[in-house]
Amino acid sequence: MPLELELCPGRWVGGQHPCFIIAEIGQNHQGDLDVAKRMIRTAKECGADCAKFQKSELEYKFNRKALERPYTSKHSWGKTYGEHKRHLE
Repeated sequence: MPLELELCPGRWVGGQHPCFIIAEIGQNHQGDLDVAKRMIRTAKECGADCAKFQKSELEYKFNRKALERPYTSKHSWGKTYGEHKRHLE
């Protein structure tokens, strides 16, 4: 007997049910709420069941040296890598 699971009312996965598709948006919205909303709508139009964003605890993920290093990319949202990442969070 195949395993089946009801994720939310009326949405089953497993067995003969379709897979649950998660669109990974992460931080690709670059901190812009309008871009994030457009990405969610596009994911839905493409058939995704939900969209996932990324949130992390920067102080656990990066050491102080990494967070304090200068970040001079043309896509930078801060003077340091830490400022840039905090903006995206």
